[in-house]
Amino acid sequence: MTKYFYYAGIALIAFWMLAGAIGHFFKPELFYPIVPDFLPKKAVVILSGIPELLIGLGILWPRTRALAGISFTLLCLAFLPLHLWDLVRDDPAITPHSAAIIRVFVQFFLMWLGWKIWRRYKTAG
Repeated sequence: MTKYFYYAGIALIAFWMLAGAIGHFFKPELFYPIVPDFLPKKAVVILSGIPELLIGLGILWPRTRALAGISFTLLCLAFLPLHLWDLVRDDPAITPHSAAIIRVFVQFFLMWLGWKIWRRYKTAG
């Protein structure tokens, strides 16, 4: 793959994570519907914004890019059960249902992208 593919992937991950972190910190209520009811919603949303911020910043620096890439993949993997749960629950957070399905496929693409960046940069740092 070309270096432009990796640069585009880095930009996408940085934007995705930094925008997500800003949302988690400044508009946490937007994320409450995806958090299961038995968890403290605000704390979960704020705490999950911290790794998003670190990954979003880390992907921008060549020295931490590989770590950020694999961390991104693992974070997406950790969030995957929430997105799958959202597909089958009675009151999904992501609507319409077709958007929730697309979101799961996007999640797999994002995991693949983070893994590709990790593989590319793991020895470069």
